[in-house]
Amino acid sequence: MEDEIEQIKKDQSNIIFYFMLSIAIIGSMIILFLNIYRLTLVDILTPFFATFIEILGYIVFFICTLIVFVYFKVSKSFNRARNGIPFLLNLIIFILVLIIPFTSIVLDFDFRFNKEERENVVRMVLEGSLKPNVSHNELLIRLPEEYKKLSKGGGEIRVEGYGQSAQILFFTYRGVLGNMAGFIYTANDSAPDEMLIGGDFMEVKKLKKNWYSVRAT
Repeated sequence: MEDEIEQIKKDQSNIIFYFMLSIAIIGSMIILFLNIYRLTLVDILTPFFATFIEILGYIVFFICTLIVFVYFKVSKSFNRARNGIPFLLNLIIFILVLIIPFTSIVLDFDFRFNKEERENVVRMVLEGSLKPNVSHNELLIRLPEEYKKLSKGGGEIRVEGYGQSAQILFFTYRGVLGNMAGFIYTANDSAPDEMLIGGDFMEVKKLKKNWYSVRAT
């Protein structure tokens, strides 16, 4: 009888542990998803709603972390090492989110993976087969459907100059009040001109010949 009771307690303890581990995994997956797909969320939901979703996601994460921390603190001493695993998992994931530049990694992958298609667009612009086609702004080109993924915030690129003086901006973030980020192609390989974005560069980084990554306000 005592053995059966002991087994029941052990089974209950295991069930609670795996439930808490599931809570920790859910919380960790949420903030990993938010950091890896931040730019995609901004593109789909707009900056305002994406920020709201991100705040909500972090609230859920911290609630999950608080739950597994309390579970760890109230655990009996002989189970404490095992029962601390869910909290340790969330702690490790949070530290990783703080130190790993997920957005930079995603942008680097985006640039490398889509470089050939962006150069196809550049070629069409320089040849004249793609021309400004947005009525309210003579510098904007709305890309054909198959190329819209190359520029966030509506599938438009911004073009300044002609021939060897041409500069072409593909948005990676098209925020509000002038905030933006993107990849700029300069035909003569010179540093991009702030006139292209109508603001001030906060960061300019050369990626490859003719290609720059920029952030601006």
